[in-house]
Amino acid sequence: MAENIEESLCDFLKTSQFSIQLDESTLPTNEALLLSYVRFIKDEKIYQELIFARNLVTDTKGETIFKTLEKFCDEKGIPLKNIISATTDGAPDVTGCQKGFIAYLKNKIPDVLAVIALYVDNIWLLEI
Repeated sequence: MAENIEESLCDFLKTSQFSIQLDESTLPTNEALLLSYVRFIKDEKIYQELIFARNLVTDTKGETIFKTLEKFCDEKGIPLKNIISATTDGAPDVTGCQKGFIAYLKNKIPDVLAVIALYVDNIWLLEI
């Protein structure tokens, strides 16, 4: 059943514009994991779906992250040009203007909108 859902989602993304959100995390076992979510509009509703989770075997550099996304899209027949925006955290390997993921993505899709979402935990501001 999961294969049918993935196939259906990928078929939709082949012909639709969508936004992508990437998050690279290192697990306690020192394994690097790349999670990718897509957001899209279908039937006048906004949807968000996990599109893939991949281990980053070699490193967590921007080029590796980009090639992982590119390989997935190639395997599924999803044109990169359908990506209209990309959201990432503020990590240098993702946002670097020369060798970060965003730089590689902008090289392939010059008009892509890059959004960097930063989370700051301000718990120290709370009065107890």
